[in-house]
Amino acid sequence: MLSDVCPVIHRGGPISTKIFDTICEIQNSRNLDSNIIYRFRSLFEESGKLEDINEEKNVYNYSTDDGKLGKAAIDNMKTAFHSLKLVLMPFLGVTPEKFDEMVEACDKEFEDNKSYHEIGRIYGRKKENV
Repeated sequence: MLSDVCPVIHRGGPISTKIFDTICEIQNSRNLDSNIIYRFRSLFEESGKLEDINEEKNVYNYSTDDGKLGKAAIDNMKTAFHSLKLVLMPFLGVTPEKFDEMVEACDKEFEDNKSYHEIGRIYGRKKENV
């Protein structure tokens, strides 16, 4: 099974959207395809080696309305942002302190806007005689 988070945040606030857009810009500048998950179905079909190919789109919410899972999602995203701090700061043109403030502001934006991502998954079963 292959799974990936769509790089576009839905209902993001101005700060979280800016961070996500910057991540996408960096990926694009390095010829990384952030939406490749949505093209794997045709690759799986063309291979001729898989059957029962299924594709799903699920939602990953950033809101404590989802209880502990929503809080964990917010914390995970903030941790991911912090892990990219040294890469993102020059692109955002901010100091380390300002970056930390931006990440903390995402907490409120996620909650207020009920932000979410789509998660694409695709999977199939290997044909028996291949």
